[in-house]
Order: sequence, then C-alpha cells, then structure tokens
Amino acid sequence: MKVPGQKQKIRLRDREVWAIEQQFEIAREDWNEYKLLDGGTVRLKTTIHRILRIVDEESNQIYNEQDEPQIIVRHRSDIVTSV
Repeated sequence: MKVPGQKQKIRLRDREVWAIEQQFEIAREDWNEYKLLDGGTVRLKTTIHRILRIVDEESNQIYNEQDEPQIIVRHRSDIVTSV
C-alpha cells in the first residue's frame, strides 16, 4: 500500500529509485481553450494524480544538473473538441 510521506521504491525508466509521495490539494484546475481557424475549439485540462519526490537512501532530495529537485508527476490529460 502506498502511503503519502513514506519512502518507496519506484520504477523510473530502466532503473529503480527511492521516492516519497507528496500530499497536495488542488488550488485551481482550469481548462485551456484554443479556437481553431476553421471555427472549432479544442479544450484541454491536465489533472494530477500523484506527485513523488526522488530521494536517496537516507531520504535526501535528489537534484538534477540545473540544481532543480527531481519530481515525478503522474497525470491525465482530458481533451474536448467541437466543430
């Protein structure tokens, strides 16, 4: 069972890494709307399901070459179109 805040091993591409699932609340979740030149529209919304911080064995945050924290975001994209 995955518990937020508990360190767990996850598969990242071709290797296993340690990660800590982050708790979060949705502050705002809007639709993006694009008007097509032919009169149609495309609406897009991304919904996040899980946020995980990549850590080392001692639970210290791992950073990339740009000194940014390594975070994995599991999400879904919803698309609605009209003509």
